[in-house]
Amino acid sequence: MRKLMSLAILLTALYGGYWFVGSRAVLSGVETALSRLRDQGQVNYASIGLVGFPSRFDLTVEAPEVRGQDISWAAPFLQVFALSYKPNQIIAVWPHEQTVTLAGQRFDLGAEDMRASALFGADTSLPLDHAQMVVKAPTLAAALGWRASATEARLATQSISDDGRAHRVGVEITGIEMTGAAPTGLGATPVERAYLDATLSFDRPIDRFAGETVPRLARAEIDEARLVWGDMRAEADGTVEVTPSGTPEGKLTVKLVQWRQMLDAAREMALLSPVDAANLERMLDGISRGTADPDSVSLPFTLRQGMVYLGPFALGPAPRL
Repeated sequence: MRKLMSLAILLTALYGGYWFVGSRAVLSGVETALSRLRDQGQVNYASIGLVGFPSRFDLTVEAPEVRGQDISWAAPFLQVFALSYKPNQIIAVWPHEQTVTLAGQRFDLGAEDMRASALFGADTSLPLDHAQMVVKAPTLAAALGWRASATEARLATQSISDDGRAHRVGVEITGIEMTGAAPTGLGATPVERAYLDATLSFDRPIDRFAGETVPRLARAEIDEARLVWGDMRAEADGTVEVTPSGTPEGKLTVKLVQWRQMLDAAREMALLSPVDAANLERMLDGISRGTADPDSVSLPFTLRQGMVYLGPFALGPAPRL
């Protein structure tokens, strides 16, 4: 019995030493990485703490801020949890209230619960194997007076290539409602479902070095994208290559069901000027006349040499990615 007690004490001491050494390594690594980013003006934070002895590493960053070009994010805290015996699998939890600033415009982001989990490979570079995020009852409010909410939002990604550069990505948002900017007659009609199933390929793996050199999107294969709002439905599929300069090249096919209703909604939400709306209505009306269902149109978009084309007609410059 005395030998068993001695062995138990020894194992406890060894495990306690492992946790202490491991926690110091985790904390030091996070502090070093965040300090480097803070020196570059990309992040800021008030403090970092780590608890969880003996079985977990519970990391809390107080008052984190992330700054990018024309966009920033801030929250009261961010928590990251990992089991001490499986540190390559983490869970992240966000607070109920956060703020996002986009092009000088502030948005308040809220949620009943917002958390994500991720599993990283055993390689020293920690390549992302798969991750998922679930946001319950998310809300987004703008200073301009409108507010959007949803029942739930889900995101999942899975590495599908040996080099870790390609990921299968799925996004689904259900029960989307808008107030303060919803068009007449549609304010009480929630967006039933917004959905995306795509394969995204990057120029480098998504791993622990991604904060130093952000992976650049190189290719997007959209298997299915769909938005269902009342009688209206928008669908898209296609493949786009992105050049090193950020210029998209490829083809996308977009199908619009009840396009006239969509156009009316865009007018009422001031997404289109009266002139642009009139021009677009004439174009879509001409396309739909020769179809079996004049309320639906299928639009073949081509992106090449920095321009967007609808069939043979140039619409304007393509967005930089």
